[in-house]
Amino acid sequence: MVYLKKVILITMCMIISGCTYIENTVFNTQVAIERFRTGLKLKTTAIEDHTIFYLKGGEGDTVLLVHGFTADKYTWIKFANAIADHYQVFAVDLPGHGESTYCEKCNYTIHSQTRYLKQIVDKLGIDKIHLVGNSMGGRISISFTFAFQDRVKTLALFNSAGINSPKPSEFSKLLKTGKNIFDINNRQDFDILMQMSMVSPPFLPWPIKTVTARNYIERNPINQKIFNDITESLWDSKSILQDIQVPVLIVWGKEDKLIDVSCVPVFEKNLSNSTSVILDNTGHCPMIEKPEETARHYLKFLQDTHAQ
Repeated sequence: MVYLKKVILITMCMIISGCTYIENTVFNTQVAIERFRTGLKLKTTAIEDHTIFYLKGGEGDTVLLVHGFTADKYTWIKFANAIADHYQVFAVDLPGHGESTYCEKCNYTIHSQTRYLKQIVDKLGIDKIHLVGNSMGGRISISFTFAFQDRVKTLALFNSAGINSPKPSEFSKLLKTGKNIFDINNRQDFDILMQMSMVSPPFLPWPIKTVTARNYIERNPINQKIFNDITESLWDSKSILQDIQVPVLIVWGKEDKLIDVSCVPVFEKNLSNSTSVILDNTGHCPMIEKPEETARHYLKFLQDTHAQ
């Protein structure tokens, strides 16, 4: 009887391992197919203590896309495809995110991530960029623009961190009670994060959602380290906004539960040259939920800026 239980246990482990391998293989294949369809190429470079993975495609002036916390370069893939006929596009995995390496002894504060982003831009040989950031990536992009304004042609902030919203978001309310929705320990935690992040998440074929959830759970210790590092200065950019002189596009999902839309008037008031677009029925990730519409607004912003 004991022998039979051991055989059953070993068999179940083999089946589970096999399923995991199959799921990962299908996931990687589907990602590769999606990347091939967009014409974006997967490339790598190296900066201090990190190997950086990024997507590159298109021709023309350079647009650099910077993702949010726990996200990666693939959050931009449909948006990037929509603008790659007009611009050269780079979508990077920030250090500690996506396929880019994590360094246990390294610091991932906003200041450090800004320094990393500068090293990436220099290593890629890009002189001037149109910079786009979502959420944490927006906060990093604000710091980058403030510190290296001569390298930035325009700045676009998609549901950006950087200031405390006049109206607290659902995320901030939960955080005050001790519940961090980015602390992902099981599939239910992951599903809650996805539900709060987007009003209309895109359809994810099997096994994209399963593998993504598993990756979040496995990476949770890394994500918590980065979360603790960025928290100190994630919301304190208000004092430097007035020094940013480049044209800025502000795009916000009206139903954002992570960073409330009441941030928009604050950004408008403190930026000297800004344009705003608020998207109905959209949450925290407009480039995922409405990539074509978001891209149209962005391209118009660049065209208008060029005309001026």
